[in-house]
Amino acid sequence: MRILITGSRTWTDTATVRDALTAVWHPKNVLLVGCAAGADTLAEACWTHWGGDVEQWPADWTGSCGRSCPPGHRRVRRGRSICPRAGQIRNLAMVSAGPDLCLAFIRDRSRGATHCAGWAELAGIPTRVWRV
Repeated sequence: MRILITGSRTWTDTATVRDALTAVWHPKNVLLVGCAAGADTLAEACWTHWGGDVEQWPADWTGSCGRSCPPGHRRVRRGRSICPRAGQIRNLAMVSAGPDLCLAFIRDRSRGATHCAGWAELAGIPTRVWRV
């Protein structure tokens, strides 16, 4: 089974993440993470501590934009030109990869995690959501 993790960068509740992962743990299951701070990092640390495999899907913030990006929308962050939609592009790619389950840890109505969980549900992927 492949399990997509999406969550807020400000998620700090390790116990909730650990409990959710415990419910789906199997050594052959693979976790898909977006390499972001917060829920993704907590889930990856827990999963690898147990010896599980992880697929990392980092957003390509400095790469070329997607077809849906309007001209001139790039921004400068930390002195580099970035595509502000890179996280959305990555999240949609993770959903399109066809995971069997999505676990979403959403704090303060996080837009990225909320959109990713919504796309997973629209794709027919069973989705479990925790909100704080």
